[in-house]
Amino acid sequence: MVRRPPRSPAALPLFPPSPFRSPPPSGRPRPVLLESSPRQRAQHHGNLHPPQGNCHASGCSVINLNRFGDLLLSQPLLHDLHKAGRSTTLLCLEKYADTEGLLQFASPLLTVPDHLVSPEQADATRHELQAWAENLRATVQADHIINLTPSMPARLLATALAPAPEAVLGFGLDHKGRPRVDGLWPAFLHAAELRQSNAPFNLADMFRMTGAPLLGGLSGRLLSQPGSGLLSELGTEARETARRLLAHAPVIRHGFIGMQLGASEKRRQWPVSHFVELGKRIWQEEGICPVLLGEASERPLADEYARLTSTPFVDVVGQTNIFELGAVLREMAMLVTNNTGTMHLAAGLGLPLLSIFLATAQPCDTGPCLPGSCCLEPTLPCHPCPHDHDCVLGEKCRHHISASIVADLVLAKLTSGQWSEGITTSACREARIWQTATDSRGFITTTCLSDHKADDRTLWLCQQRVYWRRILDDLTSGATEPTPLTNVPLSMACPNYSSQFAARVGKALSHCARLLQTLLQECAPLPESFDPTGHPLCMTILQHMQSCPELASMAFFWHQLCQHYQGRGPRFLQAVRLLHAHILRWAKSFD
Repeated sequence: MVRRPPRSPAALPLFPPSPFRSPPPSGRPRPVLLESSPRQRAQHHGNLHPPQGNCHASGCSVINLNRFGDLLLSQPLLHDLHKAGRSTTLLCLEKYADTEGLLQFASPLLTVPDHLVSPEQADATRHELQAWAENLRATVQADHIINLTPSMPARLLATALAPAPEAVLGFGLDHKGRPRVDGLWPAFLHAAELRQSNAPFNLADMFRMTGAPLLGGLSGRLLSQPGSGLLSELGTEARETARRLLAHAPVIRHGFIGMQLGASEKRRQWPVSHFVELGKRIWQEEGICPVLLGEASERPLADEYARLTSTPFVDVVGQTNIFELGAVLREMAMLVTNNTGTMHLAAGLGLPLLSIFLATAQPCDTGPCLPGSCCLEPTLPCHPCPHDHDCVLGEKCRHHISASIVADLVLAKLTSGQWSEGITTSACREARIWQTATDSRGFITTTCLSDHKADDRTLWLCQQRVYWRRILDDLTSGATEPTPLTNVPLSMACPNYSSQFAARVGKALSHCARLLQTLLQECAPLPESFDPTGHPLCMTILQHMQSCPELASMAFFWHQLCQHYQGRGPRFLQAVRLLHAHILRWAKSFD
């Protein structure tokens, strides 16, 4: 239906509720296995390609109890596992049951009752969760569990489903019930989630690297290329529904543009008034009709848009399930959105998009897994803000990026095909403008398009990507010497930081290298029973890393590394020796 601005502020009728399934009735929950019919599989999946490679086929389960967007970022991992010949099931929250058939290579989809894995109910539901998992384990057997969620309920679930604690990749529990991390990539994943200013990798890539040990010798060439085509086809019924919803739009010259008004938190929402101004410009200048997207809970935002606008628009908020939303997106020329699950859905479908990252969100780690996407973040020194701090600036970042510069970028992309054609001096004052791309290994990266290429923050993110990739790869492979920095531009290996930043961070890295050298000298050799977590020098190293904000992820990673090598003294010493060589080289790049 086409909605024009109402002539009075009267309340508009609510649309049907969200397509997400409601919580199960009271009583003992049973595992929910969603296996689509042959007809549905043909409709949703199309023809699946047979497994490739020489890896022996075996079963595994992937646990992702995060939000819808994070769930979609599991698709490249599922793709990798499929190409390696592994049959895979996916466990997600019950409210996302309708994703069955959307994510490829994860059939059947298993849903976990939300109340069983709520962090707030962990103690009360622990035994109920274990009983539920045992019931599920008897039905679906897997030789490995890949757990992408670090919460305690997810760890309990992974451990209960695995044939042994060692069969859990990612986040699990040891034999004594203590949290453990299997793999250095998931250790860094956890560190980056807690320290967002030091998160240089896209979440999809860290998910893939968590499961990479199951790819065997194929892992180097099986990493999926991001972009369109990873998500399944949407089905005939969904496409027909989308066309029906858009059938009565006004006459247009260049089609539709989608607008996702909502986000998971209000502080992550670009103001509705800014969307209204954007919609007015694209209608008046190009005849492009805005289409409001979202679930039923976002109805108040759509109503606000209706009250404020004076130009036509189409409103499908609350009228689509996940497949129908995807089909509507297929009809769009572009999507303008906050950092949401809709953004990741559009990226998986290959739709051009512009996304605005506010508050705790930033494009380098939770940005769209689609090369060529445009991402904006406010040019405020406090962005991104920490998860556990209240904003003292009255959520200034929500209003910092104006509608005019977003409209300039959108119109430039639609008319010339290039985001850069819409970048102005004013845009660079308000926003850091990024474009997603892929590196030589297929990892998602962000390239700065605005006048912030030489900023310390931009340079630091780029350099972290270079050094952390080699640290994690070398530690995982058991290398004895750091991988050479071949084919790395000098501007990334040795950036030209400001003198103040270079002096502070370079000094911190150098001191860190000296402390690691002292540890190597004083503790070699180490007995098998050595426990790094209780050693005074290891604690000193941790405290030093924590004292420098730019090394916050390194501090948490060091903590995880010490836990990882408990009771493996010689292996710990080998890892420290390699880490010291990497950090020493990193420190010298500041000279």
